[in-house]
Amino acid sequence: MTEAVSAVDLVFLWHHHQPDYRSPRDGRSLLPWVRLHASKDYLDMAVRLHRHPRLRAVFNFVPSLLDQLEGVARGEPDALFDLLGREIGELGEAERREVIARCTIAPRYAFERWPAYRRLTDRANRARQSGGRSDNFGDDELLALEVWFLLAWIDPMFHDAPEAAAALATPTHFATPIRDGLLVLHQRLAAEVVPAYRSLADAGQVELSESPYYHPILPLLVGHEAARRARPDLALPSEPFAAPEDATVQVRRAVERHRRAFGMLPAGMWPSEGGVSPEAAEIMVRAGLRWTATDEAVLWGSLAGGERRRGALYRPWRFETPAGPLALFFRDHELSDRIGFVYHHWQTQDAVADFVARVRRVAREHPGSEVPAVVVILDGENCWEHYPDDGGPFLDALYSALAAAPDIHTRTPSEILAARGELPVLERLHSGSWINGDFRIWIGHAEKNRAWDLVSRARKALTAARVTPETHPAAWEALYAAEGSDWFWWLGDDHYTIDKGLFDRLFREHLQGVYERAGLAVPGWLQVPVAPLRVRRDARIMPLGLLRPVLDGRRTNFYEWDGAGHHHLGAGGGSMHRGPGLGRDLFFGFDLDHLYLRIDFAPEVLPLPEHELAIDVLAPRSVRVRIAGLEPGQRPVVRGDGARPGERIEGAACYIDRILELGIPFAALGVNVGQSVEILVHILHQGQVVETLPADDLLRFRVPDESFDSAMWSA
Repeated sequence: MTEAVSAVDLVFLWHHHQPDYRSPRDGRSLLPWVRLHASKDYLDMAVRLHRHPRLRAVFNFVPSLLDQLEGVARGEPDALFDLLGREIGELGEAERREVIARCTIAPRYAFERWPAYRRLTDRANRARQSGGRSDNFGDDELLALEVWFLLAWIDPMFHDAPEAAAALATPTHFATPIRDGLLVLHQRLAAEVVPAYRSLADAGQVELSESPYYHPILPLLVGHEAARRARPDLALPSEPFAAPEDATVQVRRAVERHRRAFGMLPAGMWPSEGGVSPEAAEIMVRAGLRWTATDEAVLWGSLAGGERRRGALYRPWRFETPAGPLALFFRDHELSDRIGFVYHHWQTQDAVADFVARVRRVAREHPGSEVPAVVVILDGENCWEHYPDDGGPFLDALYSALAAAPDIHTRTPSEILAARGELPVLERLHSGSWINGDFRIWIGHAEKNRAWDLVSRARKALTAARVTPETHPAAWEALYAAEGSDWFWWLGDDHYTIDKGLFDRLFREHLQGVYERAGLAVPGWLQVPVAPLRVRRDARIMPLGLLRPVLDGRRTNFYEWDGAGHHHLGAGGGSMHRGPGLGRDLFFGFDLDHLYLRIDFAPEVLPLPEHELAIDVLAPRSVRVRIAGLEPGQRPVVRGDGARPGERIEGAACYIDRILELGIPFAALGVNVGQSVEILVHILHQGQVVETLPADDLLRFRVPDESFDSAMWSA
């Protein structure tokens, strides 16, 4: 006899967002991510939900993304796609290098699906790293690289489109018409995105919501003092800034843009990065919005200590503003992050079963008679990069399981509010975002603060010259674009991208446009990058020489790990923020007989007696090594799989003191001289991955021979 399970309402909110990559100089998109995500993520998310008509969900769009999607459909220029549309022989040296650099970037599943693409990108990367001319990479190879890249960024559900099918039918030799057909397919898929979501909304299967127009952090636009409410010690920019009028414009224009795109007004808003404050809530109400959502960290900051019970998370709340009430939904942080960061490591059925079980557990444990509302909110684009087949098998299995579950009802926020009576009142609304319940990701670092100073100066220049949105709308449009959150996201040390300089440039071009369109002199400081130009010390991802470390859990001498490969883990979050990690730095290297790893943990993290370290060798053969209990002292290094799991590995050693140092014989890993090795390093808790080191890459190296040191020295 099965146990009876209480009912539960489940809200999915999938957030679609890309910053405005179009240069204010000529309208050309400088990065291709809107086009690529349109073909790989946006359209298939709509189609996949449509295949499960019993399910309901919310999809949130940023208006500046809608602008760009419609621009792609109209054929607006794009820096990369314009190069891809040209004859290979017409490309200059710099253009060939740009195409090679961009076309080796693809989701991991594409390399797993197509080994020919993996081999080609490996060859391209070796050619780039050797410093040779790009014409060493032949025209036929460059054309093939372009074709594989375009295929990689099309969701597998569209591989039966004629253009994709034609490319896949001739995988060993591609002709230019094949590539050109894929370019047409990318544009066609992008053009179908907005109509697909409008159709779902018209049918009542989805609720569509918006974010502020250029994705600004609303509380910071209202005034920088909001950042001090959650972090009183935060260093604020030197130029005071408060522009509640701009926050109002960004929200009201978003509502109107939504109406033009989808033929109806939105009832709700996912504020950029879940950023809320009492003032931002009032602005949303005055714009006609009835609900908003943010992270559970904001709820815990809003409630008194005795009220912070888990059941408080699973209900909507009412917050009274001077303009009227606003309903608030709070994101289940763990469930959302399991989809974003954990389940791609799991087998599909195990991941789905775990998610459903956790939702049902909420129902069983929820106090009172009301049906709990579990809210899951995350990106609808970036999280699928590491899933097999772009997350399609996982989403289909999850949607099928939910559609078959009689006790789990997928709802939209508006449906829940229509069915509920009086909501509990939230007496106080904490000012914070979905990341740590504060705004530190966008303000407080020297680079971020300097960027805010530039925004403040530009706005003051407009008001001092009595330039208004009515007299010079283009100048103010440039200012609104510069207020977007993404420029501040990539500045500082929290996140890393090879395109940091380009984001810096785009940000300053928007501010230059403020002055130019207002007929004002452009100040010289806007010619200077916000972020200093420097080589990242954490950018060495390959060892430079043989290591001879003393394995004692301490930094024995300065040169002990000199020449090791190094990943700075605090800056590897990319487009999705994982929150504070346990590890800060990962070093790896080898001598002729051993692999060595060093992990520097975040301050005051250790000991972690209930956690373990797992080293998974993925190539050339599958091997798992475990270190159970991350606490000081000599730790046993044991096999994690095979015929003798738990057996100590002879010749391996691990010591933990201030750092973790580990040595494992190559023989124990079953790898030989000259073989290419790929390794994943995980931290686990109760058998589940809680952190991957690094978050977005593998450790890759070739087992050295006696010539390694001399070869690296001569290189």
